[in-house]
Amino acid sequence: MSDGSGRQEMERRLIEKSVEDEAFRQRLIEDPKGGVEQELGTRLPEDVRVVTVEETADTIYLVLPSTPMAGTEGVELSDRELESVAGGLATESGNWGCAASGDWTCGICQ
Repeated sequence: MSDGSGRQEMERRLIEKSVEDEAFRQRLIEDPKGGVEQELGTRLPEDVRVVTVEETADTIYLVLPSTPMAGTEGVELSDRELESVAGGLATESGNWGCAASGDWTCGICQ
């Protein structure tokens, strides 16, 4: 399901069937993983969750793809990763300071 075009095709197929077949639509709402497995004719991995949401006239859902950092909650960043996202820079003395001036007292970042 990670392949973009294959996933899009699967989603299109599931959505089309849910519009044409009310019983299938209800199955996707009540048991999304079971409905997807039934339609695909295969079992999804145990750790895969499937969630169905139904849009209404006044609610639109935007589904964003996962990011490379997804699933790393609670994992500490390495010193290199921390340096790449830090808002400051190292001063000549090796202390961290304001990105604009290298000095915490510059007033720009306070």
